[in-house]
Amino acid sequence: MAFLALARVVEVVGEGERSLLLLAPWDGGRVEFVHSVTGRPVLLEFGLPWRFAGFRAYADPETEAYYTGGEYPWNEALAGQRHRVLAYCSEVGVVLYLGGTWFRAQGGCLRARLLWPP
Repeated sequence: MAFLALARVVEVVGEGERSLLLLAPWDGGRVEFVHSVTGRPVLLEFGLPWRFAGFRAYADPETEAYYTGGEYPWNEALAGQRHRVLAYCSEVGVVLYLGGTWFRAQGGCLRARLLWPP
């Protein structure tokens, strides 16, 4: 019963499919894609304490500069973000990993929405 009080219910939509996941607050996730301008891979990791939070990006310096204009530390800015919905689109392809499951979209989008807790 205690697990249900801690449960995170996440809906993932993409490629014409919809999945519901039951996750724990200690579960994490990741998003992987190839940046369309630099052509280099980007990895984003995050946790699920109450929202999608604790983001950390892994990318080469050129790709990071594309996002930040070289004006601020990307990971410091990402670390403070908290979201109920994540949406990623890519013509090349995007991969989302949540709760031990991989979701893929090529030429489309993936969206993860935290349904519970509200």
